Amino acid sequence: MVRKYLLSCLLLIFVGAISLQAQEDLSVYSTGKLKKLGIKALQNKEPYKAIRYFEEFLKIKEDPAIMYQLAESYRFARNYPFAQYWYDKAYKASPKKNGKALFYYAAMLKTSQMYEEAETQFKTFKKEYVDYDDSEIFQKRTKNQIISCDSSVNMVKNPVQARVTHMGTSLNTEAMEYMPILLSNTSMIFAVEPFDTVSSSDAVKAPILYGANKSGFTWLNTGEWDLKAENTPSIGMFHGAFSPDFQRFYFTKCEKVKKMGTVCKIYVSKNSFGVWQAPEELPEIVNGKGFSNLQVTVGNESKKNDEVLYFVSNRPGGQGGLDIWFTIFMPKKSEWREPKNCGNKINTAGDELSPYFDMATRTMYYSSTGHAGLGEYDIFKTNGELGKWTPAENMGYPINSPYDDYYFTIATDGKSGIFSSNRPGGVVAGHETCCDDLYEINFENVFKIPVVGRVFEVEDKEIKKLISKNFQTEGMQPISDSVDIRYITGSTVSLFIGNTNEKVFLSKDDTDEQGMYSFKVEPGKDYVLQFENVKTGRAFIPFTTKGMEKPDTIKIRDYGINFISKEAMVMKNIYYEYGKYKLTKDQRSAIDSSIISLMKQAPEIVIELSSHTDNQGSEEFNLKLSQKRADEIVEYMVKQGIEPNRVSGKGYGYSVPVAKNNNDDGSDNPDGRAKNRRTEFKIVGSVQEMNEVIYE
Repeated sequence: MVRKYLLSCLLLIFVGAISLQAQEDLSVYSTGKLKKLGIKALQNKEPYKAIRYFEEFLKIKEDPAIMYQLAESYRFARNYPFAQYWYDKAYKASPKKNGKALFYYAAMLKTSQMYEEAETQFKTFKKEYVDYDDSEIFQKRTKNQIISCDSSVNMVKNPVQARVTHMGTSLNTEAMEYMPILLSNTSMIFAVEPFDTVSSSDAVKAPILYGANKSGFTWLNTGEWDLKAENTPSIGMFHGAFSPDFQRFYFTKCEKVKKMGTVCKIYVSKNSFGVWQAPEELPEIVNGKGFSNLQVTVGNESKKNDEVLYFVSNRPGGQGGLDIWFTIFMPKKSEWREPKNCGNKINTAGDELSPYFDMATRTMYYSSTGHAGLGEYDIFKTNGELGKWTPAENMGYPINSPYDDYYFTIATDGKSGIFSSNRPGGVVAGHETCCDDLYEINFENVFKIPVVGRVFEVEDKEIKKLISKNFQTEGMQPISDSVDIRYITGSTVSLFIGNTNEKVFLSKDDTDEQGMYSFKVEPGKDYVLQFENVKTGRAFIPFTTKGMEKPDTIKIRDYGINFISKEAMVMKNIYYEYGKYKLTKDQRSAIDSSIISLMKQAPEIVIELSSHTDNQGSEEFNLKLSQKRADEIVEYMVKQGIEPNRVSGKGYGYSVPVAKNNNDDGSDNPDGRAKNRRTEFKIVGSVQEMNEVIYE
């Protein structure tokens, strides 16, 4: 049955589909020369060249190893029926030496939607492929492939509510179109790579970038697009992404390196007063040496809002082939952190490509060959950040197909998206799955469910007395014996997806003057609300949207917490002589009875301690002095048992005055100066909140 299907496919595909101009005469080459040229072409990612050399070789001599190389070449050229034929032939010619051919033969069966037969072949491969150097990796991949053979049938039988449409010939041509970058819901950039089956150049050609605008329901090509970076005729990018504020453009450039093949590195161009600056290569801590960094997307991390660069790399230490990694930019040091792997919720023993991070929903969209899917690359999504994610979720059929589906990006309203695919039905120059075209998804029956609730204060009189005695506060409610409910302004409520034991952060909201918070969530999910509590820290309310078929508002019961205002509070009895920063005995005593006592009674708060000066002396002098004062207090607090991760110190010099240093007539204002020479603290988070973000 398989053989009959293969032969019918082979008859349908014109053998001469790969039209080549000025081809060299291969008949003059020996088999040794043909083998050498074919392997070199395959290593250089030139499968069409390799196909010609290997086919010519096999006309002269049957060799199982070359059969396997030819099958590989057809797979890389995405000519799946021919790849299927040659993998089958290579395996049968030498099952032991070409054991891996059976895995790919089964994978090619999946592209033909022959899932039952594919599952049988994967199970056979799993039994046979042992005691090889890469057996462990392929055993993992095979396990997921067997699962996917069953899940694929179910996905096709139960399609998701989405309409997939070819984006037309204004955008799609016989070339390959991919990498859509949405600038708005009606404007985008995309890449076009000519379908050049045999390259005569050793140079690595970057794709051409085009712009497109949406008019009504139709996208129209607006011509070539360029970043117009200063002193840079063309940035020559292979993949790119804007930062969330559109002030930085990260992209990859590739070149051929002797003995290494094609190597790609990440660059950035910064927008300065409307002018894009010349691109800069990211430092070695990010780009590294001896491997490639291929594709990028940009997000932020929820704790400090620092910029996060996610990228695809084949560097050591990953889960398998190409993995998605991340690095964080530290603005204070103007440095990048050492990249970390996104972990096994995203990455697999297969390959992961084309990440896109949606800031609004904290969702990573990407494509993978390692998770259970319909065919080759399927599009998946997961919520989270850095190294903590929910399990990957297949986007389903008809978004995914038995072929390559990747480069997904979603509109800001979440109702549509664009991706690239080589599924049949596109505009092609060669065989029917040779080339990528752009497709638009319109999600049907999309809605968000409102979630609302209120937070009130459970008064802790001991904490309030301590604050009233030791700190100068404005607007803090006095201690009350009233039984009336007091709703809290400025309390942070965090939303997680998952359950109380396994949850991933999504977003947060501060309560308004009525103590109200609100979120919008997706149907069919489990969520957890986390409330700040300065004493216990662990205050959760789980809820679910499973079974909800319309956007009815979910009203969460009012919740009471112990609360301390996040407004800055001035510490009493902390005074310094001019130019001094070392703590006196009286100052240490004041710190013991105030901030240290408060942090012990409220063990969940995380604070920033800030030191301020008046404007006597230079700006540099006062900045250094105030930082020394802040550091001195932090160091003392840590010695007294306060955990280092709960307190940080910052000196502001005279940059944040609360009163005038001089009167309007120019005379000195001693009272104003005294108010400006102050030490403050403010709550910047909770221990629980800080622990939710995992860098490792």
